[in-house]
Amino acid sequence: MEIEQVVAEDESFQQLLTERLRAFNDTHSVHHRAIRNADVPVVQFKVEQNGEVIAGLFGSVYWGWFDLDRLWVDSAHTGTGLGSRLLEAGEREAIALGATRVKLTTFSFQARTFYERFGYEVAGVLRDYPPGSDYFMMTKQLTDD
Repeated sequence: MEIEQVVAEDESFQQLLTERLRAFNDTHSVHHRAIRNADVPVVQFKVEQNGEVIAGLFGSVYWGWFDLDRLWVDSAHTGTGLGSRLLEAGEREAIALGATRVKLTTFSFQARTFYERFGYEVAGVLRDYPPGSDYFMMTKQLTDD
């Protein structure tokens, strides 16, 4: 067997790897198998001003977790409480959808201290990723299980 480097991006090859990994996960994890064809509820909030989006939040709820994927506030509106209100609204909606915990990732130059003010704890760190920064996975218990 020879290892061949794929030089050009090959979407069909990437899809093959995804399919094979999913098949493996489905075989070994009832949770992966159950979620594969399920309707995963999403949590989305946006704030507009004069027809422009100035803030928003997006995530999804599965396995009892709120996977908070994106929370963004335009720099002209940071420090106004808008991010806090969005986070609280997202958490409330996630709880209504069955989440008991939340996870997110953030870089050291982003919002770690913001999330810590709301009870989030660092669950893991990649140091110097990217160089000169750190990458944090954070979690929070939303409700008693």
